[in-house]
Amino acid sequence: MSLSAERPRANHQVELELAGERLCLRGDHSLYWPARSTLFVADTHFGKAGVFRKQGLGVPSGTTDTDLARLGAALAETQAKRLIVLGDFVHAPPAADTPWLARFAAWREQHAQVEMIVTRGNHDRGECLPIDCDVRWHAGSLFESPFVLRHEPEADRRGPVLAGHVHPVVHLGAGRERLRAPVFWRHADGLMLPAFCSFAGGQRISPAAGDRVFVVGDGEVVEAAIG
Repeated sequence: MSLSAERPRANHQVELELAGERLCLRGDHSLYWPARSTLFVADTHFGKAGVFRKQGLGVPSGTTDTDLARLGAALAETQAKRLIVLGDFVHAPPAADTPWLARFAAWREQHAQVEMIVTRGNHDRGECLPIDCDVRWHAGSLFESPFVLRHEPEADRRGPVLAGHVHPVVHLGAGRERLRAPVFWRHADGLMLPAFCSFAGGQRISPAAGDRVFVVGDGEVVEAAIG
């Protein structure tokens, strides 16, 4: 896969039309739907670094704070009235005294005017967070015409699916110059979002003919040519 010289240069965001709706693919890994004033992110995995440190792994702290700051900036830039997390909001069910929860509660209070919905992912076990922070949890898929909102990217006859779960990435270049980059993936069944978590791995995708792939890096988005 290579970047196409015929495509526009990288931008802070790229617009894509899907099912007659205009979507903005943003360089911070979020997706904005202007018609519904809705911001989407997938796979925030809040608390992930802390889980790894408890297991004795030497990973950096502060990733949740960094991601909350990015998310707050995205809400400010888009002026979104709703935030929908497409699953894996947390990496593991947190205890009530988990440090990042208090920081999230403070963040949520700062953005109390924004409606927040989470479509549960495979990491979102339990009924809800052990604190009161005004988050609406939704099991399974959520239909908002023309889109189906869910965590895992399974086809749905009702319309294109907006999903996450896979943490899609592509490999660009070859040899020592090879780059592994997160992407938005427009495929036959809908649109897959990159992981929002800054401490996330990724699964290499294999786009089919007719698919579109948008590489995200350094806060910018650029469409890649398949081939």
